[in-house]
Amino acid sequence: MRRLDNVLSGSAAKGRNDMPKEIYGNQCLIVTPLKEDESVDAESTRKLIDYVIENGVHGILAHGSTGEGFLFDTDERQAFMDLVVGYVGGRVPVGFDIESSSTSVSIKLARYAQAAGVDYLFTTPPYRHPHKGPGIFEHIKAINDATDLPVSIYDGGAGIELGLDLLKKIADTCEKVKYCKIFLEKPEKIKQIAEHTNGRIAPWAGHDRLSYLMLCYGAPGMTSAASCVIPRENTEMFNFIQAGELDKARDIYLSTVCPLNAIAFYTVSDFIAGYKFALYAMGIIASPTVRKPLIQLDTLMQRELRAALKFIGKL
Repeated sequence: MRRLDNVLSGSAAKGRNDMPKEIYGNQCLIVTPLKEDESVDAESTRKLIDYVIENGVHGILAHGSTGEGFLFDTDERQAFMDLVVGYVGGRVPVGFDIESSSTSVSIKLARYAQAAGVDYLFTTPPYRHPHKGPGIFEHIKAINDATDLPVSIYDGGAGIELGLDLLKKIADTCEKVKYCKIFLEKPEKIKQIAEHTNGRIAPWAGHDRLSYLMLCYGAPGMTSAASCVIPRENTEMFNFIQAGELDKARDIYLSTVCPLNAIAFYTVSDFIAGYKFALYAMGIIASPTVRKPLIQLDTLMQRELRAALKFIGKL
């Protein structure tokens, strides 16, 4: 089903990609704001996009795990793609998660993304089978070959770690795979990936509780769900590290990033609800609703998250 004529014409989408945007720095993993009936809240989505762009993020990555993309059907994912790309309007690069355990679905979403004006693709290995190296490689290669867009892959999503030899094979074979988000409690793997792929794949910091350490290990970019709440602080932390001003970056990490994530990202199973509740408490989105089977934070965690937001100056 095509919706581009309602938001962005095909020719306009193509024109937007004539000059490739630089993809680096703080790529904000936006949540997907929902109404109480679990449909997309377009007004809150626009408000969130304005908030993170006006506070300095270098890019937006939509419908990843943070965005609950795994709970939307293909038509809904395409419609949200149109909404985000159309409203961002070229202000920053937009990435979109085309993850599916079906290679053919990922290819369909990838091709739609290119027509919609997305600037880069993001994908995990298939969350279901196969978890063997050859199957993961063929899945990623098919996405690499489907469009002209650069691709970022996910190392550690759903606990699926990509071995260094597999990453080297991907780097040697899939020329459009330019980036790799690391969601592992292994900040040192940033340096290992850069060395093992001879710099052909840029490893991105992808774990909000370890972002500072991963950037210190040399990550040239980061994906951050916390940047929905603290976009300026995360961007400043990134910029200070790039400038070699570690004391200033560390101060931001210890005073703001850590207190927020200690509560909002205390567990992988509840971080989506955590960041959504924070944005709701800050008045940026109208509802903290998450899609079932996800559940909202209980009253104790809501209390403690409000306290953390007050502590870091967001309430």
